[in-house]
Amino acid sequence: MSEIALQNVTKRWGETVGVDNVSFTVDSGSFAILLGPSGCGKSTTLGMIAGLEEASEGRLFLGNQDLTDAPPSERALSMVFQSYALFPHLTVEENIVFGLKVRKVPASERNARLRRVVEIVGADRSSGPQARPAFRGQRQRVALARRSLPKIISA
Repeated sequence: MSEIALQNVTKRWGETVGVDNVSFTVDSGSFAILLGPSGCGKSTTLGMIAGLEEASEGRLFLGNQDLTDAPPSERALSMVFQSYALFPHLTVEENIVFGLKVRKVPASERNARLRRVVEIVGADRSSGPQARPAFRGQRQRVALARRSLPKIISA
C-alpha cells in the first residue's frame, strides 16, 4: 500500500467552487475519515482521488505516482458510495444514462458514453438490456457508472 497525498487540490464548476485548496496526506496502512456537513466537498474530494472527478487545480499522488491526470482504471484504488440511489424500476442502462437523458443529450452521444463507461467500470450488460442491477457489486458499478458518465467523452 502507498500513502495518498493531495496538494492544493481545488474543484470548480464554472464560478462554483466545490473543493477549495485542500491538502492532506493519508499514511499507508492508516485509517482516515472526511467529516463535514452535506455539500462541503467530501464526496467530490473522494471522487477526485478515485478519478471520477477531475481536479481543477493541484496534484494527487498515490505513493510517488502522480495520479492527477490518470484515468480511474489506472489507479490502484476505488470508491464505494454510501447510497447507490438507483431507480429500481429502471434497467442497468436506463439507470446509467438517466442524467444525460434528462439533460436531453442526443441518443447517439448517450449510447457512445454508455459503452465507454460500462467498459471502464465493468458494469455487466451481458444479461440483456432489460437486466436490473440485482447484486450489491453490480449496483455499486451502476452507481459509479452513472456518476462518471457526464465526465466521459465518447471516443
